[in-house]
Amino acid sequence: MLTELVVIGGGAHARVVIEAALSDPRGWRIVGFVDPEECAETCERFGVRRLGDDDVLCMLPPASAILGFGAIPHAAPRMAAPSRLDSVVSEWARVIHGSATLSPTASIGEGTVVMADAVIQTGARIGAHVIVNSRAVIEHDVIVGDHVQVGPGAVIGGGATIGRGAYIGLGASLRDHVRIGEGAVIGMGSTVVKDVPSHAVVMGGRAR
Repeated sequence: MLTELVVIGGGAHARVVIEAALSDPRGWRIVGFVDPEECAETCERFGVRRLGDDDVLCMLPPASAILGFGAIPHAAPRMAAPSRLDSVVSEWARVIHGSATLSPTASIGEGTVVMADAVIQTGARIGAHVIVNSRAVIEHDVIVGDHVQVGPGAVIGGGATIGRGAYIGLGASLRDHVRIGEGAVIGMGSTVVKDVPSHAVVMGGRAR
C-alpha cells in the first residue's frame, strides 16, 4: 500500500520533491500540496491538487509531510517551518529519489530529501530537513547538520562536518575533514580546503 504524502509548498522546488517521491521505490501517494499561491504548473505537470494554504493541514487525514520549498534567498522560513507545523503534521517523511545511492550504514533524518543521482556513502549522518540535491556526493563519515542545503553536484569529502543551516552551493568541493560552521554559505563552484566559521560567506577557487 502506498504511503500518503503532503508536500508543503507548491513552487519549483516542490516539483523536484514530488518527482523524487514518485520515483521512490518505497512508494508514495501524493495527496496534494499546500501553498498560499495557486501553483498551476505543479498541478498540471503532476496531476496533483492544491489543498489550500497551511491552515488546512489540521483538517486533513493523517499523512506524512515533506517541505517543498528551499532555503534561498532566506533560510529562516524553512528552518522555522517544522516547529510551526509539528502539531498538525502526523510525521515527517524521508524522500529518496529512486536513482540515489545510499549506503545501508548511512543515516537519514526526518524530513530530508535526497534528489536524483545523489550519493551518500558509508557512515554518513544526515540530519533532519536536509536537502541533498541532484548528483551531490557526500562521502564516508560526513556529518550534515539539520536544515543544511547541499547544492547540485557538490562534493563533500570524507569525515567533513557541516553545521546546522549551512548552504553548500552548486558544484562546490569540500576537502575531507573540514568543518563548516552553522549558517555558513559556500558559494557556487567554490573549493574549500580549510575550516569555515559559523555564518561566514566564502567563495572562489580557494574559498575565503
